[in-house]
Amino acid sequence: MVYRREYPRFILNDSASLVTPEGQEIALIVKDLCVRGAGVISSSELQVGHKENIVINAPCFFEQPLAKEVKVAWCRKIDQNLWQAGLDFGLADKINFPNAYPSLTATLAVS
Repeated sequence: MVYRREYPRFILNDSASLVTPEGQEIALIVKDLCVRGAGVISSSELQVGHKENIVINAPCFFEQPLAKEVKVAWCRKIDQNLWQAGLDFGLADKINFPNAYPSLTATLAVS
């Protein structure tokens, strides 16, 4: 099997909120995170290609909630009223983490 990820992913399972351009706030669970994006679970379908604002609460990586603009890369229904989506931070806006907690890097790495 060929590993297709360019950046390592970290298991997270923390909360986040996404605000649509229309001002609707959607609660999310961030399942995994990398410097370039995040995998999330939502009770609302996210529109592929749309740019959204997200605030991620991940105290194991960031002292303060992380606010980012993201692009919805993909979204698929996984159950009734439940969607899984991939969010892209973009090449120019990658995040720098987990600089405050380097010991967590080896523990949480997803291969």
